[in-house]
Amino acid sequence: MRHARASISQVDRRRSRTVRRLLTAFALGAALGTGLDAIHVYGDVEAYRNEVFGRLGWFVPIEFGLAGVASALAMPLLERVAGGRAPRDWPLWERVREVPLLIGLYVTSVGANGPNAKLFAAGLLVLVAARLAFTSVRGDWVFALVAGIAGPAVEAAIHATGAFHYTEPDFLGIPVWLPALWANGGLAIRRIFGPLALAGSVVPEADEPAQRAHVG
Repeated sequence: MRHARASISQVDRRRSRTVRRLLTAFALGAALGTGLDAIHVYGDVEAYRNEVFGRLGWFVPIEFGLAGVASALAMPLLERVAGGRAPRDWPLWERVREVPLLIGLYVTSVGANGPNAKLFAAGLLVLVAARLAFTSVRGDWVFALVAGIAGPAVEAAIHATGAFHYTEPDFLGIPVWLPALWANGGLAIRRIFGPLALAGSVVPEADEPAQRAHVG
């Protein structure tokens, strides 16, 4: 009986941890995605048909919140594809540094939109290539590739519904630099959402103590 109660308690704790991680992933995705999208909207890179939150559409926080949940759910699978046993326990500074980098890229895209689109796309490709060549962690290319394909595909699908449009599209209603922007974002997603992945453990860095192998 005692063993049964302990097993039920462990299940309840795992369930509670899963719910917390999903809620946190939704909130983080909604906040980060909406903030970055606002840079594009107020920079006249894109526009929504039905403006509700300022110049943003009503579904924007929900869209990016669900993207955050999808990231947490997909992370263990992507990490296995990348060659790891489970999501890594990224140091806090390495996760936080991705935010100003993303903001900088989005702000730069405002100025590059239109005539400088191809030059900006080339610059983004150079950036992601440099990160993969010199500062990457094993498997980073998987996240860059998946994000570079899935992100633009989802945006093109939403654009096809007429919910929003880019002001300077090149193909499928999206700008030519968008896949490269998402590829860089894939590296950020791995680091920012890694600790929220729905896995029992994470892979610690080589110089981190073993007791930090579990998060959440």
